[in-house]
Amino acid sequence: MANTATDGTSAALDSRRPLLATEDVAAFSRTLGEAPMGAQWRQRAAEVAATIDYPDRVRHLWKYTDPGRLAPQRSLLQVPQEVAPFDLPDTPAVLIQPGRAPQPNAAAIASGIEVRALLHQDADVEWIGRAVPADHGYFEAMNAAAFNAGVLVRIPRRHVAEAPLRLVMAAEAGRDVLPRVLVIAEESSQATVVEDHTGGGDGAVVIGVTELLAGDNADLHHVLVQRWQDGTVGHLTHRAEVSRDGKYLGAIAGFGGDVAKADLGGILAGPGARSEMIGVTLPDRRQRLDHHTLHRHTSGHTWSNIDFKAAVSGRARSAYTGLLRIEANAPSSEAYQENRNLLLSERAHADTIPELEILTDEVSCSHGATAAPIDPEQIFYLQSRGIPADRALRLVVRGFVEPTLQQVPGGLRAELEELVEERLARLEGSA
Repeated sequence: MANTATDGTSAALDSRRPLLATEDVAAFSRTLGEAPMGAQWRQRAAEVAATIDYPDRVRHLWKYTDPGRLAPQRSLLQVPQEVAPFDLPDTPAVLIQPGRAPQPNAAAIASGIEVRALLHQDADVEWIGRAVPADHGYFEAMNAAAFNAGVLVRIPRRHVAEAPLRLVMAAEAGRDVLPRVLVIAEESSQATVVEDHTGGGDGAVVIGVTELLAGDNADLHHVLVQRWQDGTVGHLTHRAEVSRDGKYLGAIAGFGGDVAKADLGGILAGPGARSEMIGVTLPDRRQRLDHHTLHRHTSGHTWSNIDFKAAVSGRARSAYTGLLRIEANAPSSEAYQENRNLLLSERAHADTIPELEILTDEVSCSHGATAAPIDPEQIFYLQSRGIPADRALRLVVRGFVEPTLQQVPGGLRAELEELVEERLARLEGSA
């Protein structure tokens, strides 16, 4: 289905603005089998998308990444006829592919967690867009109107999930995938959800949005693993909204793709809410990985913490911006933020911009950021103990990220450690 301009005339996809006619969006929704109110929600999102400005490189959030490298160049409103086969693990897992209903395995069905296609019930419009509305930004508007791989995950009230639920997002070469995830953790529930972005290749584009709603006294863990293949580009937006006495822990592991930008945040919306984000990224060769984190305190007596580490090698570039914002009506809040960057080669580069916006005096806030080359004395010491130089380098980097990996929830630490080891094995000769 070709994109058309808002006046109904046919037009090629404009990479500087999503051209999504409301009538085409409605037809797309019907093709996906969505409920009538779901189609209406998409149409309103398309109207918003028509007014969204293209990202301005002058803005600091786009200073380090060219949005033109991330924007899809094909018609968004298409349902692929074929998708690549993909094998799921035996643990609870769901395969998410464009134009297809979510495919849970037997373990996921037996987990007690509801998993189904997003917008296939009219009631979904009460929740979708709550944490990431269509007017959040250019890429979020495109996703809202034209997402082609939607899944709703609901953890019932007081339910305690015994094992993590893995959502497998399989990108494919030469294809645009727009996944949208809505996770609703109801009151006093406990669960870990793993969002596993894999696959890809030359010409693969991923524009994803994830909303995580932690209800009163809920304990929600979310692990984002981004391990796209070379040739993939993508933009991912995640927001968690944490209610009274709720807890949210978000872990981010960014490894893959040629160019990737992630906008990750938590909104502390009720007294006693707690949010923690931990992240590890290891760009190498000529990768460009850009991460932005946000903690916004909209209620008093809330707590947040961010610990984000990057080890950069080859000619790669890592960019990090982190904002802590405490609203005027959020007294007695605590917020902490730390970003550390380790440069493993002379041509590696890391940018870090921590920001504080504090609108009340009754708070406790601190932040820190560093970017420095690896200490040659550490390498020399290890070599003096008979450890080869390349192995010594890996040990130093492993020690750098280990304190962060120790905080990974849901028994997933071993998996991320393995991914780190795979990346460190590529260090030799990458400079």
